[in-house]
Amino acid sequence: MNRNRKRQVMAAVAAAIVATFAIGGYAWYREPSKAPAGPTVEIRRGSLTETAAASGKIEPDVQVEVKSRASGQVIEVLVQEGDTVEAGQLLVRLDPTDAERALAEARVTRDRVRADLAAAQASLKAAELERKNNEVSQEVAERSAELGLGSTDAARTAAHTTSVAAANLTLRRAQLSAAQAQLKVAEFAVQDAETRLKEMQIYAPIAGTVLDVAVEKGTLVSSALTNVSGGSAVMTLADLSNLRIIGAIDEAQIGRVAPGQRVEIRVDAYGDRVFQGVVDRVSPLGKEASSVVTFDVEIVVKDKDASLLRSGMSADVEIVTAEQKDVLLVPLLAVQSQGKRRFVRLESGEERTIRTGATDGTHMVVLEGLSEGDDVLASAPMATEPGPPGQPRGGQNPMRGMRMGAPRGGR
Repeated sequence: MNRNRKRQVMAAVAAAIVATFAIGGYAWYREPSKAPAGPTVEIRRGSLTETAAASGKIEPDVQVEVKSRASGQVIEVLVQEGDTVEAGQLLVRLDPTDAERALAEARVTRDRVRADLAAAQASLKAAELERKNNEVSQEVAERSAELGLGSTDAARTAAHTTSVAAANLTLRRAQLSAAQAQLKVAEFAVQDAETRLKEMQIYAPIAGTVLDVAVEKGTLVSSALTNVSGGSAVMTLADLSNLRIIGAIDEAQIGRVAPGQRVEIRVDAYGDRVFQGVVDRVSPLGKEASSVVTFDVEIVVKDKDASLLRSGMSADVEIVTAEQKDVLLVPLLAVQSQGKRRFVRLESGEERTIRTGATDGTHMVVLEGLSEGDDVLASAPMATEPGPPGQPRGGQNPMRGMRMGAPRGGR
């Protein structure tokens, strides 16, 4: 009897415990989730900047590879890397010995032709005088024959002599023309020789900075005009007052890029400095590589400290494609999404549905649902659906499926 009584009491206690847990679980199931603990952030107004990111190399707008028009041996290099030169400044001297000898020979030839020309002119003058004398003699002989004072043979001989003198005059004139032509050829040869001699000195074609010197004293250089390989490069000059960057922009972002947009430029050499630039040109033709289409964007460096930059430096650029000022901003980590719905968790634990706008990768513009001064969880936890404990409701990254520019903090 006592044993049965104990069993009944124990069964009643067990039933009471099960009922208590069932009622508590049901109550927990029906009770709304309490506000999750965590740091909060106040919703404030600020500025948000959208950017398109690219990378490229800094290059001068004008860069010239200086080559020699003549072949020869370098005897003097007058500049070094980093020097600033003016257009027409002497850079390099080549050995002028052969060119000077060629010029001397050309001048000797010209002087000889000048002498030949003087002789041809004298011969022509003599031929003209001889013809005139023969014409007079012919006239006297013919008149004497008419008057019976001379023979007809003498008149015939005088006429023949006059004809020969006329033909000789024509010959002398042709010889004079040939001598004049030869003199022109000789003068051109002298001019060419003088040019070859001048080409022994290499001058700067533009004003700029010496980027590279490829020769030294004793180097043999080949002519860029006569050598099939294009000749030897002597040095490289560039105008560093006009620096540019050619960056490649993905086709998904190119629609937001246009000439005149402001650009922020960063280089590894000056990690704490941001240089300013402007989009100058957007290529209308895309380039495909590994199934990715990009468009070239040319950026002009517009910075008072542009002289700090060097040609060939790698640069990361952010093109400011849009700027919004005085807008409500919420940290991106505080935004949750469920399907197309976006929401945040208030400090009270309330879920607040919001309508959002642009993002810079750190902050997001709030168009509706929040007011300035509201406090939201700085990093909202994943919300849960009503149901068995521990069953997640399936919150998602609010940026899934969205394209962003380069991450930048909201302002």
